[in-house]
Amino acid sequence: MTPWSIRARLTAWVTTVLGLVLVVLAATTWWTLQESFAEAIDKGLVGRAAAIGRFLDQQSGPASMQEMEDDLREYVTLDPGWNLVRITGADGVSLYQSPAFDATGLPPTGEDPAFQSATPTLEDTGLPATTAAVLREWVFRDVRMKGHPLRMITARVVARKQTYTVDVALPLSELREALDQFRWAVLVLVPCGILAAALGGYWISRRALAPVDRIASTARAITARDLGRRLDVPATGDELQRLTETLNAMLDRLEAAFRETTRFTADASHELRSPISVIRTSAEIALRRDRSVEEYREALAEILRESERTSVLVQDLLTLTRADAGVDLLQPTPLDLRVLLDDLRGALSTICAQASLDLQIELPDQPVPASGDAAALGRLVRVLIDNAVKYTPAPGKVTLRLASTPNGAVVDVADTGIGISAEDLPRVFDRFYRADKARTRDSGGAGLGLSIAKWIADQHGARIAIESEPGHGCRVSVHLPHA
Repeated sequence: MTPWSIRARLTAWVTTVLGLVLVVLAATTWWTLQESFAEAIDKGLVGRAAAIGRFLDQQSGPASMQEMEDDLREYVTLDPGWNLVRITGADGVSLYQSPAFDATGLPPTGEDPAFQSATPTLEDTGLPATTAAVLREWVFRDVRMKGHPLRMITARVVARKQTYTVDVALPLSELREALDQFRWAVLVLVPCGILAAALGGYWISRRALAPVDRIASTARAITARDLGRRLDVPATGDELQRLTETLNAMLDRLEAAFRETTRFTADASHELRSPISVIRTSAEIALRRDRSVEEYREALAEILRESERTSVLVQDLLTLTRADAGVDLLQPTPLDLRVLLDDLRGALSTICAQASLDLQIELPDQPVPASGDAAALGRLVRVLIDNAVKYTPAPGKVTLRLASTPNGAVVDVADTGIGISAEDLPRVFDRFYRADKARTRDSGGAGLGLSIAKWIADQHGARIAIESEPGHGCRVSVHLPHA
């Protein structure tokens, strides 16, 4: 199945929810109207029956049937709503029956099976006192007169200590016509409302997702050759603006990473090309003609030196590549930094001696515990010493100092060399970067040492700080946290 788009799902949700709301609202309104109309009609019928009872109760002195019928006829003809009335005495004799009621063809009250089978024993519980005084019990019925629906009440009233049966009816045609009109209005308006909701939901979703389409279109147009292009940020202050800003920040990082990778590849190619070119040139020159053993030995020695440098460079590149890939190369264990540096004393002294530099190692008397990879930390120290040696002319001095602080341990490497300028300090940890442009590969290296040292420090949660002033040496401090 093909998944629906967000626009289609939003439209479907809006249409469904609003459609359900309209249907429930229409059904509730129709039911409420029907109940309200029915209750109003029933209350009106009770009121009319009670009014007739009060009228009968207010008659004074004896009166003939003809006089009472005349009085009733005069009373009910005052209001057109009284055209469906029948009053019967206790003896079953009709006192008054309106002509319209007579035309209904309904049987007399006492003979109506519907009334006889009903249980009209509803005692008054909330009617006014004037109504309760005359109205004893009643029953409602739905009847039809010549095909027209009627709502009728048959009530027992007591007037002048006599019981009368009062039948009052009201037509339901107008009520049902109003309900039918409302129903037809609902049947027309609800579908129109649902259609309007669908169209409105589609328009709103299209308008709301238009920036997303523009973002997607722009993102598809960005290629490796056009990483400098950015998405237009809408000044809406909503989620779309934050999304666009986040995507632009991601593109910034991708562009920086791509440029770094491109530069790294170009620098690595350049660094590898030089030793390979030297090796090839040395071999070609040695093979052009017959040479003495010493000349062959010199050529082979040159090839060996360049091969060793190439091997170191390849190893450094491999280390950085694995570091970028997130490969776990370190195995941290508890160790004593004082013992670690003391074990490096011989190798470091040899490096400094070959450069005619004085090496001073200052270690505390107490153990300095730490947690880390001993080989990696040893390499970090050798990188710092090697870097100090390369940029310190003879005769000079290199100092390696270890100190314990409340926050951890500090390894300091200070030299009396040429120092680093202020503009070069922020970039000394970049790959293939050499602060002294006058240095050659033989004296300055490939520019990967400090990058590797920074990575090792980061893996141990350490911080490297450099203090330097041109012509007055350099000091590199590595702050290691407690074990």
